[in-house]
Amino acid sequence: MIGRFSLTIAVVAAGIAWTGMALAQQKITLRIGHVTSLQGITGQGSTKLKEVADKLSNGAIQVEIFPNGQLGGELEMVSQVRLGTLDMGIIGSGIVAAIEPTFSLTELPFIWKSGEAAWTVLNGPIGQKVQALLEPKGIKGLGWGVWGFRGFLTNGFDVQTPDDLKGKKIRVIENPLYVRTIRAYSGNPVPMAWPEVYSALQQKTIDGVETNYYGMTDAKLFEVAKNLTVTDHIWTATVFIINLKKYQSLLAEHQKIIEQAAREGGAVMNAGAKKSNDDAIDQIEKAGGKIIRADRAAFGKAVEPVHKYFANLVGQDLLDEVAAAQK
Repeated sequence: MIGRFSLTIAVVAAGIAWTGMALAQQKITLRIGHVTSLQGITGQGSTKLKEVADKLSNGAIQVEIFPNGQLGGELEMVSQVRLGTLDMGIIGSGIVAAIEPTFSLTELPFIWKSGEAAWTVLNGPIGQKVQALLEPKGIKGLGWGVWGFRGFLTNGFDVQTPDDLKGKKIRVIENPLYVRTIRAYSGNPVPMAWPEVYSALQQKTIDGVETNYYGMTDAKLFEVAKNLTVTDHIWTATVFIINLKKYQSLLAEHQKIIEQAAREGGAVMNAGAKKSNDDAIDQIEKAGGKIIRADRAAFGKAVEPVHKYFANLVGQDLLDEVAAAQK
């Protein structure tokens, strides 16, 4: 009996040792891209992902970060991840909607009662269901991140109500929902990749930009546009994505590690987003920008047709689920 017991222990120990050796031997490098700086909200998320992946894998998983749009705009990086020429990305949910329209859910104007409510819903069954829709597209959704609420930064004119945007050329992300939102405000939406926005404002080929407040300071847009309207009309999520075949090629233990790393990266983004956006508003004001607190009720009323469009696109049931989850 003692001999058999000892033999069993030896076999188990050998199995554990072999697993450890296998993990140590499979050294992998994952390249991840995003459009904002390494110091910004997204950079904090990618840095956390890198640190957690390195620690939990004992150095077997090395993450290389490419910030500041080095690999192109968000739409380009989604295509790269889908093709497998880029392993991973942290991409705005509204851009991911280019390949799966349901992701526009997170960007629907005035759908969220608060940032906290949005984060809770996305990290529950509804968010998991939405992320799973990426797999038939060749992408694995690893988790959510946060950019937070959005407003308008304009060049030489105030925005107090939607009517103030009438005929104005406003940069939006490459997403039909954003286009319809600006049209609902009587503006002229101009879809444009993020790296192009600064020069477009500077050269006045656009009149303003719709984005999150931290993005305005991270890209130094306040240097060329001085009128900030705080509307909080859209709350922006990001998505940690990885090429599905790349994910499937990883050891099961490494898959779990990269999922955990993405979740922790997203949590860091969520924890810092509100403060970063509030600080950005203060920074713009201190730099001489004019801060306008808009009539949010008027902005909310104007986008009712956008909600109807989205309900027709993905089904009213999903919107009802989101509403019920926030009660």
